[in-house]
Amino acid sequence: MISLRQHIFSLVAVFVALAIGIAAGSTVVRGPLLDSTRARLESAEKLIEDERSENDVLAAEVAQLDDLGAEGPAQLLTGRLGSSPVLLVVAGDVDRDVVDGVVRSLSVATTGFVGELRLDAAVFDPEAAARVAGDIGAGNLVTADSEPTDDQVQDVGTEFGHQVASLLDQVAASTPSGQVGAAMNTAFGDLEDAGLVDLLRVTTREVEGERLDIVVLTDRNLAHDPATVLQSMMTVPADAAATPLYLVAEVGRIAQDNDQPVPSFVGSIRDSGRLRDEFSTVDNAETILGWIAIVLGLVAAEGGQVGQYGFRDGADAPIPRVVP
Repeated sequence: MISLRQHIFSLVAVFVALAIGIAAGSTVVRGPLLDSTRARLESAEKLIEDERSENDVLAAEVAQLDDLGAEGPAQLLTGRLGSSPVLLVVAGDVDRDVVDGVVRSLSVATTGFVGELRLDAAVFDPEAAARVAGDIGAGNLVTADSEPTDDQVQDVGTEFGHQVASLLDQVAASTPSGQVGAAMNTAFGDLEDAGLVDLLRVTTREVEGERLDIVVLTDRNLAHDPATVLQSMMTVPADAAATPLYLVAEVGRIAQDNDQPVPSFVGSIRDSGRLRDEFSTVDNAETILGWIAIVLGLVAAEGGQVGQYGFRDGADAPIPRVVP
């Protein structure tokens, strides 16, 4: 029979053994565990410091690129296009800093910068098809009280393309007489009154040229896909003797909060055998390299060389090759 004293001794022995085990375990395990944790913490701190240093370097490089974007066009592009008449067509709400950079580059590259024609976002909005149709004289395609179908919306885009192409031909045909600024206001005045276009930075100087160079600037962050209208505008056969020369530039960078960017218009041109052979493209219009490619791409296109420039799928080279 186990006495109370033996029972107490047994309990004491168990607790002593447990205390010895804990002490021994903490002595053996704590050292390596703490060392490992400390090493990981030091490694993480080193990584954070490296990231901070790299961010500082990148921030300095971005600042340099910003300075280059401000000063570079005048230093690198002045006079590249001579006196060629050039019109910038902006598809909706393209980033304003991008538009300003392109305008700055074109303005120094040619003495014949005509101005900026901004197409309102409603032009590309299927829900606004009825109003757009009426304003551009295509009201028979979609009536104000009808629900636009996909085919009707495409027809409206085509009709708008016909209208714009016809007006651009008028502008191009007017350049030999030096009245391009007045022709711009006359050609697009009604559409501006309807809120479908804005005429900005229209030149008051005389502009002379055999044709009109047109830079179409679009953005993958637009609310509506502009491809139907833009392609129609660019491919409608021209009746005038002076045929516009088109180059398409696109903001390829997609905003962080944009989960559904519109399809790449530049990509669709590059994927089409016919369009690729007809139109030069630039896929990084948000950068100084893109602005350089736009100007040099126009120079090359005036010489009969069509090319695809930038860094994304289908590009031939970052910038056109400069021919002395």
